Amino acid sequence: MSRIWREWCFARAVLSHLQWRLLLLLILLIVGGWLFRVLEPENGLGILESMYYTWSLIFGEPPEAFPESFILQMLFFVVPILGLTVIIEALIDLALMARDRQRCEPRWCRIMAKSLSNHVILIGLGRLGIRTYRLLREMGITVVVIEKDATNQFLDEIRRDGVPLFVGDARDESYLVAANVEKATSVVIASSDDLANLECALDARRLAPGIRVVMRMFDQNMADKVREGFNISFAMSPAAISAPAFATCAIEPATVSSFLVEDQLIVMQRWLVTRRDPLCGRTVGELNRQFSINVMNRRPVGAEAILFPEPDVRLESGDRLVIQGPYEAMEALWGQLRAIIDAREGG
Repeated sequence: MSRIWREWCFARAVLSHLQWRLLLLLILLIVGGWLFRVLEPENGLGILESMYYTWSLIFGEPPEAFPESFILQMLFFVVPILGLTVIIEALIDLALMARDRQRCEPRWCRIMAKSLSNHVILIGLGRLGIRTYRLLREMGITVVVIEKDATNQFLDEIRRDGVPLFVGDARDESYLVAANVEKATSVVIASSDDLANLECALDARRLAPGIRVVMRMFDQNMADKVREGFNISFAMSPAAISAPAFATCAIEPATVSSFLVEDQLIVMQRWLVTRRDPLCGRTVGELNRQFSINVMNRRPVGAEAILFPEPDVRLESGDRLVIQGPYEAMEALWGQLRAIIDAREGG
């Protein structure tokens, strides 16, 4: 988000906060100016000139000698007290808001959120929530955050980034409305309370029927039923997400990560190409066609890493790779490598 835009939103929030004081000051100027014109017609004052008379009176600088009209005499005593009180209170409040923006945070963030579209609403700022937030920010996605705990350790990071932040229980649908859920692309619900997550998901779907809902649930059986029964876009438990990675890392230490795609286990591993390696001399395209394995990253000797190398790039000894493919294909590749090693040791 542009810093200038954020500052403009803050200025609008400040004006909104001070609007009643400013309105009272304007009424005082208009009424005072009208009285000067009506009660002293011989002066022939214009509208702006009569209002300036009242403005001067606020600061104890009488624009004329003490008037004969009783009403104007009272005006000489009342206007300085009332006007200075309003101005001083407004200046003090403005200084406090400029120093501590959290005083104006809800109104400020509401203004920012209302001007957004195609953004992501993130509910819950725990370990999963903050990692999700950082990844979304790295991808350049605009995020609006709702967090229940006012003492959450990650709130300062959100405020430093200038991201719209609402501190409160997202089960109160007013927070979703304030986050402009109707124009959001999706809502990510990452709190640790399954029932609260489900309630937020249903509220979001009711307020914005077409929104994509991504929800965290600790019970994977419940997550599957919720996804199917309530048409939730994605519901997954942390255990279901991390279990494939734990299992494959236990089998092969070179594993970077793994996940399930329609009950198919996909594994990502590091690989060092050697001269007698089954990958040495093959192109990236051949590796994909023959082994159903993709090269995600290639770091040649003495060179920088290349993400998603071209299919015609030939792999050489010393290349450090990150490869990805079905577990069975990776297992077969490791089997070939072990067979080569065993044959060499046997020879």
